[in-house]
Amino acid sequence: MKQGILICVLLVLFSGGLLGKNLIAEADSIYELRGENFNKQTLLADVTNIDEVIALCQKAIQTSTGAEKEDATWKLMRAYYFKGRYTTHDSEQKKKIYDLGKEVGEKGLEEFPESAGIHLFMAIIWGVWGEEYGIFKAAKEGVAKKIRAHCEKTIELDEMFDEAGGYRVYGRLHFKAPKIPFILGWPSNDEAIKLLEKGHELAPRNLVTRQFLAEALEKDKQKERAIKLMKEILATKEIVEGVVEDTVLKDEVAATLQKWEKD
Repeated sequence: MKQGILICVLLVLFSGGLLGKNLIAEADSIYELRGENFNKQTLLADVTNIDEVIALCQKAIQTSTGAEKEDATWKLMRAYYFKGRYTTHDSEQKKKIYDLGKEVGEKGLEEFPESAGIHLFMAIIWGVWGEEYGIFKAAKEGVAKKIRAHCEKTIELDEMFDEAGGYRVYGRLHFKAPKIPFILGWPSNDEAIKLLEKGHELAPRNLVTRQFLAEALEKDKQKERAIKLMKEILATKEIVEGVVEDTVLKDEVAATLQKWEKD
């Protein structure tokens, strides 16, 4: 009798794990289609596929445990980031989406405190969350310190995760965070360059790291190299991150280069 119960429990656990893996695999396949129906005029992606990814990841979290659940958690956060960043220009909508991503991450870290993926996407979502809510709200919530902690943990756990994403986000934080005496004294453009150089060395194909490094170098009066890096991005023909991400990034790079030429 006891043996029969044990077999039933094992079958339930096995079927649950298999279901979770299948859901994540399906979500991964649909995530690859996130650029379908991308509007190059508005620079907005169609929301249909990313909403399907979100639904599948949510279901995977509910039906899986262990590594599958951890995987589904950071991929759900990634999907929320994509949805907020690339499917709407409306700040209020972005806030709601990033709030959802943040909630998923906070809950995920309670169960998976050593997850490089969850830590990295917490740092990313806190960053865009702070941009939408503004500097005063971000300061009140201690956003810069939170991002720093998540980036440092990501680097400690897996410095190569998401193409050295911990270095990329941490470097950007140093570049963008305001240095406020007696309150926030550690942000440094020199440190930004150091971190972004490391990220670029580890993952030289990553266009976002290259963009961030160029902007930090330009701020450091290294304009010649900064322009070179930006022009390399515009000259890249292959799709690196995705149709949506690469197109939006190149639009930003072109605008930045135009501004630099006027200065």
